Amino acid sequence: MRLVPLLCAAVAFGASNPARAQEIRLYSEFERFDPYGSPVASDRDMAPREILSPAMARNGHLSLHVVITAPAGTNYLLYTGSNPPDILRITLYREYFSPCGDDYCPDWLAEQNTPAFGAIPEFRQDLARPAMDRQNTRCYLLDIWAPPGTPPRRVRVEALLKTGTWLVAPLEVRIVAPIVPETSSTHVLEDAVFAENVAPLDEPSSATAQIQLLRYLAGLPIQLPTQTLRVRDIIQRNAAEDMLLARSLAPVGHPPWAPFPDLNLISWWPFVYPEPGAEWYLKVRDFLYRFGT
Repeated sequence: MRLVPLLCAAVAFGASNPARAQEIRLYSEFERFDPYGSPVASDRDMAPREILSPAMARNGHLSLHVVITAPAGTNYLLYTGSNPPDILRITLYREYFSPCGDDYCPDWLAEQNTPAFGAIPEFRQDLARPAMDRQNTRCYLLDIWAPPGTPPRRVRVEALLKTGTWLVAPLEVRIVAPIVPETSSTHVLEDAVFAENVAPLDEPSSATAQIQLLRYLAGLPIQLPTQTLRVRDIIQRNAAEDMLLARSLAPVGHPPWAPFPDLNLISWWPFVYPEPGAEWYLKVRDFLYRFGT
């Protein structure tokens, strides 16, 4: 789809309406939101990372939460697009809520065609009646894949919300040089297995990524999910790709099952983990991309 006319309309509307009843926002995969427009308690970060120009490896995924907040009675259409088109593969998932401690967390995923139609509140059985009456937020997952042959470059990606007017959540995806190994190759299958291994729903979303990081540090096979039906499956897949990339950065002849000493995540680990919030894991990914460039 052509993004320029939509972007112009959205910018004009935003300039003339500083206080909007509807809102669309993008967050990292580690910042889940509840049906009331607040971060899930276990993921809450004092300063969530602003998603403006995220990096992604080639043959890897970048996953973002699309959070739509609006008053009860709102109907909307959600579009996605890129410019230039056809460089990235973009998949949109609807997130369904599941009971999570004393509240609800986004959990199960359903792939959506675009534009995706939605309404607030949503009259479904995944929310009990009191929660449905209070609901002002619906969540989606934007899953982006860059083909391995893509040259490093920048690509404009947008999530566009249409109610009575247009609102846009833009980002400029930076495709970087590192390439995630093919998960179907014989080399990868020597040090990777397909197995479900996710943290409980009420734990921080980074707990699932932490499992794969610890397996890398211990020299254990990386675990790729058997399916991608939940938000946690997506997080496991992305973390597994990170650790496969870490192993691929080792020199020729280095054992594929052993951490590469120069990629010293063990000595660096104490400086990142104590920080509050689930987004600490993003620094692991940043470190790998810098090392591999």
